[in-house]
Amino acid sequence: MPRPPRPNFASPPLKIAAIYLALAGVWIVFSDQLLALFIADARLLTLAQTLKGWLFVGATAVVLYGLLRRELASYQATTDNLRRSGQELRDLLDAMPVGVALTDGTTIEYINVNFTERFGYTLDEIPTDAQWFLLAYPDPHYRESLLGLWQSELRQAREYGAAIKPFEARIQCKNGDMRQAIVNTQLLGSRIVIIFTDITERERLRHELVKMQKLESIGLLAGGMAHDFNNILTGITANLSFAQVLLDAQHPAVRPLRAADQAAGRAAELTGQLLTFARGGEPVREVMALAGMISRALHLLHGTQVQAELAIAEDLRCVEADSGQLTQVLTNLIVNAIQAMPDGGQLRLSADNLPTGTVHPALPAGNYVRIQLHDNGPGMTPQVLERIFEPYFTTKADNSGLGLATAYSIISRHGGSLIAESTPGQGSLFTILLPATDAVAPAEQATATTAPAAVSWPPRILVMDDEAAIRDIAAAMLGYLGCEVETCDDGAEAVRRYRLARVDDRPFAAVLMDLTIPGGMGGREAAQQILSADPQASLIVSSGYSHDPVLADYTLHGFQGVLPKPYKVADLQQVLASVLPPRA
Repeated sequence: MPRPPRPNFASPPLKIAAIYLALAGVWIVFSDQLLALFIADARLLTLAQTLKGWLFVGATAVVLYGLLRRELASYQATTDNLRRSGQELRDLLDAMPVGVALTDGTTIEYINVNFTERFGYTLDEIPTDAQWFLLAYPDPHYRESLLGLWQSELRQAREYGAAIKPFEARIQCKNGDMRQAIVNTQLLGSRIVIIFTDITERERLRHELVKMQKLESIGLLAGGMAHDFNNILTGITANLSFAQVLLDAQHPAVRPLRAADQAAGRAAELTGQLLTFARGGEPVREVMALAGMISRALHLLHGTQVQAELAIAEDLRCVEADSGQLTQVLTNLIVNAIQAMPDGGQLRLSADNLPTGTVHPALPAGNYVRIQLHDNGPGMTPQVLERIFEPYFTTKADNSGLGLATAYSIISRHGGSLIAESTPGQGSLFTILLPATDAVAPAEQATATTAPAAVSWPPRILVMDDEAAIRDIAAAMLGYLGCEVETCDDGAEAVRRYRLARVDDRPFAAVLMDLTIPGGMGGREAAQQILSADPQASLIVSSGYSHDPVLADYTLHGFQGVLPKPYKVADLQQVLASVLPPRA
């Protein structure tokens, strides 16, 4: 058993008390004897003894006054130091970038400034733990589960000294917003310190990155599937269109063939949407002004009951973007707004410049142009808003569910962000953020064209494609158009045949080349080799990746014509007319 602490006799108060006790004892014992030695008169001796007593009392009072004054001064200094230390501690807690609360398990005694700034509540509004849990966690099931977990951890910490595990919580702020926080709890004697680390922005950024990665993965899959599907559709579409050309207009098979052709066309549109979603990351950028494109996009409202309100900043900056893809984004968003307001409403479309700085957690700091579309439709629930950019997610029975996913993919690939905000009953707001540029959009210029070189008739055409069905139907349609045709299945063979034909003085008037050949030489490399041998070669590029940048800028890669898959007889005839001279 530990011994009780011994008194410290060297302390100043005890020293003073000992000295005073010794002097007082000597005074009491010897003062009367000294007075008797000097005063013989009894009356005078009594008076002297009375005066001696008063002198002792006065001296004692003076000594006590001095001692009390000294102790009071020490107490005041200690109190001031404690008050100053307490204020410094509060200032330190207020400066912390986390919310801090102090409670005795029932009453909340303190919250710091960050707590109030993050969650909006003052100490008067949450005087007790029960009131805090009631306001911060309004869902009773969630509140009870969280409270049970917290109290269980506190009980184990008090009984066994176990560390209290941190946990994540969704906290409803005073203004109704939800914030995500990591809650750490520490025991300080009978009090409990709770630290709230706000991770709302971190979680929002993580969610944004996960969503982008998921869309990227789905996009790669969708792009591959759409490419293969386009190759299949080329065989179907080309054969259907060719069959209609070969039959008399009154033939009974023409009608079902036309219906099948239209169905194939709708399938081609769907693969086009898939490719835009998948290959939206390959925009062909050019410096462009947005005002005209935004104004033209509003023509979609004609014939609807939706009224438009347009507000475009006069000094709106230019962007480097693919005009076709941005037009599709605006089209998808406006169509979405129209569908959200079938009985009419108002769509406010605005565009302005954002000041330099951080405009979104997922974007680097810089200058951005902001385009906003705000409708007054019924709005979206949080559950719908969470999935609004997922491919094939739709709340409408007649929609493909690719419109908003495609728009999101395109904007992301342009280095921007597409943000959706909505509250049930208050409409929806879509915000497009695009990096601005200081460059000025060039004026439109007429493109000079070179007349096709003269060729002998019938022209000889070389078709290169890895799909046998496409080679066969292309050869059949070209034969119908009056051409001599040779076919091959990869770029290396196409280069060899082209060179051999020149040696034999039977050159090809044009080469129709598939851009992508799995496991072999594709159209781009083959074109370079053919052009190195014959700079005047007439090359036509074709691909199931109809949104490939090579197709968008085919002349930069040495091609004179472009034929996206799937194609029909009329498409083939048109591209041949653009690269071959008219028949004499």
